[in-house]
Amino acid sequence: MKKTLRTLSLVAMSALFALTGCKTTGDSSSSSSGLEFFQLKETDIGTKTKPEATKLAAYTSDKPLKLGLVTDSGTLNDHSFNESCWNGINEFATENGTGKLNATKNMVDNGNIQTYYVQPSEGHYDTAGRKAAIDTVVEWGANVIALPGYLFESVLARITEDKTGKYDNVYFLALDCNKLDDDNNYAQFEFTSNMTSIIYREEQAGFLAGYAAVKDGYRKLGFLGGMAVPAVVRYGSGYCQGADAAAKELGLSAGAVEINHYYAGQFAATPAATNYCTSWYGNGTEVIFGCGGAVYQSIIAALASNPDKKWIGVDVNQHADTTLKDYERADCITSAMKNLKATTKILLASYVDNGGKWNTTLAKNVVTVGAESENCVLPTPDTTGDADCWGFKNFTVAQYNQVLGKLKAGTIAVNSNSDDAALAANNYGCDDLVKVNHINA
Repeated sequence: MKKTLRTLSLVAMSALFALTGCKTTGDSSSSSSGLEFFQLKETDIGTKTKPEATKLAAYTSDKPLKLGLVTDSGTLNDHSFNESCWNGINEFATENGTGKLNATKNMVDNGNIQTYYVQPSEGHYDTAGRKAAIDTVVEWGANVIALPGYLFESVLARITEDKTGKYDNVYFLALDCNKLDDDNNYAQFEFTSNMTSIIYREEQAGFLAGYAAVKDGYRKLGFLGGMAVPAVVRYGSGYCQGADAAAKELGLSAGAVEINHYYAGQFAATPAATNYCTSWYGNGTEVIFGCGGAVYQSIIAALASNPDKKWIGVDVNQHADTTLKDYERADCITSAMKNLKATTKILLASYVDNGGKWNTTLAKNVVTVGAESENCVLPTPDTTGDADCWGFKNFTVAQYNQVLGKLKAGTIAVNSNSDDAALAANNYGCDDLVKVNHINA
């Protein structure tokens, strides 16, 4: 029930965005099937990751810029959200500061830009535990604290209520957070001027993955989501929409593409999810998109008995994950990415350039980024330095760049709707060329 309420609250907010003009093309509309179509509007946050030298001069080894991070319920080596954001913070510090990374601590503990992170203690993965971890970073003297993941929404609500003044000079960079108090029936609240949050058009990255898979020749696809929260829903919906668009361009017949679609119910591998993936592969599914933290481990487990099958990663370039076995990496044909590392560096540069605070575009706001700023993309050898991350045989990088260009220009429209019940009832917005088998278990 909790995740359903949260999804409905965000659907309502998305509808409000559409009604107030926050869309990229056209008006919010409903198809003949009743599925509402709208697009979240991207905010221009720029691409600059190096602040002005005169602004950086305000920070010295004696009075450094202190950048902190608190993990949600994962760790820094989650090969996903936490790790990508932390890598962005450390890279910003070493690329723009005088300090060096302490490899043992995985922190920059010297120079004019320093970094520090805290993971909530075991058994305290709740609002109180996360807030206590934030307080530890505040006591360290953080100027900016990154909070990756929607689980920090209620923490931000509690901070807005604090009257002690201890957070007044600390700036919060949230990722994937909306102004919803999850602990109080998802009541909306307002950010203070020292808060900002970035959300992503995951449906665009999902679209690119589904489009590429069908263009490459795959016809039996799978989608394994963690939980039906809006970010995961949009990834999966975009995946289906991309497959549908490719099927139309190829002139495929009705039902030519099939997509099995299932949520594990948590951001981790589960026995049920592993069984589904194993069964799907055994019954002809060729590639599965794993979306939602460690849920992809269910796909990895299924690959052990299906070595000729493929999978698609999420959030980061999962092909580059050196903890995977060689065949597991080789079977990862692409990843639907959110460029968290780049986003983090861009916002930190903006903070410095604006004199140590969020500018008017960011302060108090939730802003959206996507393909237009290359924050929702697929990895290529040129953009990642990973020569083997492109696992497609027929669909080329040049063809991908053409499609990405159309997304940037707005000539390809991808539905941002994250109402999973409505999407499931309407074949995730696909025509009859694609049959989505949504498993409601």
